[in-house]
Amino acid sequence: MKFKSYVFLFFFLLSSFSFSYINIYPLSFDQRIDNMGGIKDFTLTNTTNKLVKYQINILKEKEGVFDMTSWTEVYPKTLSLKPGAKGEIKMYTRAPKGTALGEYSTVLNIKELEVPKEKKTKNKVNVFTNLKIKLYGYVGKLDSSISLKNIQILKGANIKLSGALKNESLRRINLEIVLADSNEKNGILICETKLKKGEEINLSNLKIFETNKNHSKLDYIYIYEKGVGEFLKKEKIGS
Repeated sequence: MKFKSYVFLFFFLLSSFSFSYINIYPLSFDQRIDNMGGIKDFTLTNTTNKLVKYQINILKEKEGVFDMTSWTEVYPKTLSLKPGAKGEIKMYTRAPKGTALGEYSTVLNIKELEVPKEKKTKNKVNVFTNLKIKLYGYVGKLDSSISLKNIQILKGANIKLSGALKNESLRRINLEIVLADSNEKNGILICETKLKKGEEINLSNLKIFETNKNHSKLDYIYIYEKGVGEFLKKEKIGS
């Protein structure tokens, strides 16, 4: 009987919380931050049914030379959004002249704050979300470079890839993988992935997008850097 009481109490406590989460896009920065610096806009959406106030700041992830927190600014510092409303956050980073080549990081911290004028419901506890997003920028012309090996494709009702893909760059990259013919025509975006510098992945682990297009005569894989549109690799695939 005591066990049942504990279960009921636990359920009651869960039911008493008002949960929320922070909806923001994009979730990456990935800009070159030397010379004129890098800038990106983030869209924050209030998906709740109440007014939400957010506090926005930049945090140092850890001690070390590859940190860009002190060079980074965000605006605004606070933002209030009505239910369903969207707001823009701007982030700007510029590395000092002479900064060593490489990849740098910081943390974008978005925290919900209590709104004093909002009515509080009796026996209800508000839980305020505190989201930390690790973001990266880079100094120098760090070209994107990838390698492929043992690429195979199974083109049945569902496309399946196998083989390995490795990021040979000195920075992380976001990739789009397209299936097309030898002239880069009739292309179909079949998957996307993000790789850390030096990371290698098995293509069979990637989620393939569903498509209704005819892909029977498409025998080449094209890989592009997402957001930049830069072509990186073309390779004929076995089947």
